[in-house]
Amino acid sequence: MTEDPLPATNLGEVVDVVKEMMEDGIVMDYAIGGAVAAILHYEPFSTFDLDIFILINDPSDSLVLDMTKIYDFVRTKGFDFDHEFVMIHGWPVQFVEASHDALWVEAVEKAERMEIDAREVNVIDAEHLAAMWIQAGRRKDIRKIEMFDEAQKMNADILKSLLKRYDLLGKWKQSQHNFSDAYQY
Repeated sequence: MTEDPLPATNLGEVVDVVKEMMEDGIVMDYAIGGAVAAILHYEPFSTFDLDIFILINDPSDSLVLDMTKIYDFVRTKGFDFDHEFVMIHGWPVQFVEASHDALWVEAVEKAERMEIDAREVNVIDAEHLAAMWIQAGRRKDIRKIEMFDEAQKMNADILKSLLKRYDLLGKWKQSQHNFSDAYQY
């Protein structure tokens, strides 16, 4: 478990709410992803929201997450929600249902344990984040991978294995000119 890389925050209180959702059977597992996970692995930069990747019991066949149980839960706790964001202790939280994508499921299941606000929290590791970002293919995601590369935050062998296993090597090769020699596959 790594030490808390953030200054004093209330991120731990948000995770407490997610853990309550787990206790109530709404969420099976979770991991912090997106830009906040990148911050936790590297260094602060600007972000608007907190992405929490979740695995739920009995996911629907639809790609659209039925937020009813989550909305009902947060309503009983006094939290507001607006479209895809739930305001929890000052954080606009976006719950991302991960069960529809094998890479995302693995990212949640193999999340690293970090200490945030004196609590253990699940955070998607750097290699899974990079694979998820290359899957999305957005320029801002490529920049995050470049940042991890420059800081030597990724294990090249683990990343290559993920890219091969989830058929993302072709997408990686389209962007690998942005990365150091260690990541030329």
